[in-house]
Amino acid sequence: MAEQDDPGRADVRRALERDLRRLARREESARTFWRSLSALGIVGWSVALPAAGGALLGRWLDQHYETGVHCTLGLLVAGVCLGAMLAWHALRRQGW
Repeated sequence: MAEQDDPGRADVRRALERDLRRLARREESARTFWRSLSALGIVGWSVALPAAGGALLGRWLDQHYETGVHCTLGLLVAGVCLGAMLAWHALRRQGW
């Protein structure tokens, strides 16, 4: 009953509730940003490392067996496919 008699107190209560909602939204968006940035890093490294490794191994095989660029292209594609699969599994583990 005291709240109904004092309009200032009701205003303060509404302002507090509004501020708490804003704070919760801000914290949620910050977590989402860092989580998205983390996922971007996981996907990037998961695809880039196997692709680069496949390309380097393929280049070495091409030079060793004098096959042109056949091994390089084949292992590069295999590295990208492996990296995409690794990225998919990593993102699924994190709940994306």
